[in-house]
Amino acid sequence: MKKVLLAIDGITPDRKVFRYAIQLCKRIKAELNVFQIINPRNYGEYLKKVRKGAVHARGYIESSMVAATFAEAGEYETAKAIMSVALRNINLLLPESEKEGVQCHFTIKPGAPDKEIIDYVNAHRDVVLTIYDVPEKGRRETGVWEKETPVFRKIKEALLIPLVVMRS
Repeated sequence: MKKVLLAIDGITPDRKVFRYAIQLCKRIKAELNVFQIINPRNYGEYLKKVRKGAVHARGYIESSMVAATFAEAGEYETAKAIMSVALRNINLLLPESEKEGVQCHFTIKPGAPDKEIIDYVNAHRDVVLTIYDVPEKGRRETGVWEKETPVFRKIKEALLIPLVVMRS
């Protein structure tokens, strides 16, 4: 079966982008693979969001590999808080896919978005389209989206399938 990849760069997926991906999958009869990438270089930014939202940072991390990776970076408590929020955020959206009859799989991983997205698509040959949920930092201070970031360019040049870049 065909699969669409929704690559989320950060801890908060955009609801409109997720709905777009669900509707697209429904139309083309494809499964949705949601791949959320948490870049360790952005811990400080993510932690501010976690604290601002007054979220308790004692959540469960589903993947021991993720926990080990962050622990190696010496940021275990920060990583726990960030991964917990990321998991909670995506779990709020997943029931929408069930309601629409679209099978949805979720993976969360730390790393650099460009490398992780490229590696994911190369490892999953049944992915026919990638939707990239651009993080807010992909925008300039003026609020204008900066299309040709180095991350975007690298992904675009490496993928052999269509890439849809979305922002809210």
